[in-house]
Amino acid sequence: MGVLTRYLERTMAQARYDLAGPGRFVGELPELGLRVEAEHLEAARQALREALEAWLLDALRSGLTPPGLEGGEDPVRSRFFALAGEMWRLVRETPAEAPKAQPPQPEPAKAQEAPKSKKVASVEEWLKGLGIQVVKKPQEEEEKEKVLTRLALFLGDRYPSLEKLYERLKQSLSTKRQFELSLSEASQEEIANSTQFCTMLKQYALLTSYHYKSEERRIRAKASTEGWVQNFLTGGWLERYVAEKVRKFLRSKNLPHEVAVGYQVALPNGDAMELDVLVRVGERVYWFETKTGDFQAHIAKYAGLKKVLGLSARESFLVLLGMDKTRAKELSALHGLTVVNQANFLEVFQEVLEGNAP
Repeated sequence: MGVLTRYLERTMAQARYDLAGPGRFVGELPELGLRVEAEHLEAARQALREALEAWLLDALRSGLTPPGLEGGEDPVRSRFFALAGEMWRLVRETPAEAPKAQPPQPEPAKAQEAPKSKKVASVEEWLKGLGIQVVKKPQEEEEKEKVLTRLALFLGDRYPSLEKLYERLKQSLSTKRQFELSLSEASQEEIANSTQFCTMLKQYALLTSYHYKSEERRIRAKASTEGWVQNFLTGGWLERYVAEKVRKFLRSKNLPHEVAVGYQVALPNGDAMELDVLVRVGERVYWFETKTGDFQAHIAKYAGLKKVLGLSARESFLVLLGMDKTRAKELSALHGLTVVNQANFLEVFQEVLEGNAP
């Protein structure tokens, strides 16, 4: 096992660590595509080592030689890989051979009967069972969907450095006028992300004009007045961001799932509502609502809707942009919802998911 120990130590020595924000440390091994976040440096280092060990195990299980472990001339290393390959071969073959040792069933007719799997209802069928009618589901062109999702991920993943730009952009949407933003006191990260995001928005015509004067470090821009652009920039992007991050997470865990976004529904009492994100994982359903601005007038309505949906507080999420974690916990206790922000909703969702695992 010294081969693995030396490889892990050598690879971890190449790790990079950065402070991404208050209480947010990032650990990376870019060459392997590994990235973790934690509340302090030591936790990030430990999480990154665990991610590396898992990655290495998967590589060996697949019969691949991880980069840095090549070199057939080393007899110790060659012997190790031969043993590892034989071990995984036995693991793969054992389940296939086991049934051969079982005696034939005395009742062939019964032996041929396969157990009936329980039918997993879709999100729409689940809503129908609650007496809720789906009135409309959003339909967008595939290419448009890809572009808007890419923009939402860029903004959501970099929100701390884009917060000032986003607030100025959102304010200007109501006036439909050009806005200005001074970056004279901004960090290089803020400047780079702000100018790149504006360039992307202009490229796809969500901004009708954009200029950056480097000598003044000042942005001048104007947003499009088209309705779908306004809806996306004022809040639709966060709904899309949450849905895509949840979808990617569930895919990475190989969990059967369905993600429904922006369903317009009619409640049993006839009230019209739009449900931002519904997520079905196996037999369970989770609900996410998102807000980029004032939420106070809506939170009581969400608490009532949670009861109509028959969901617990831990299955009902309210994602508030930039919300302080301490205040989020207080709001959760007061209103019977799981209040989170755009930075930690996925972590909390994973904890809930693991707690609900059978």
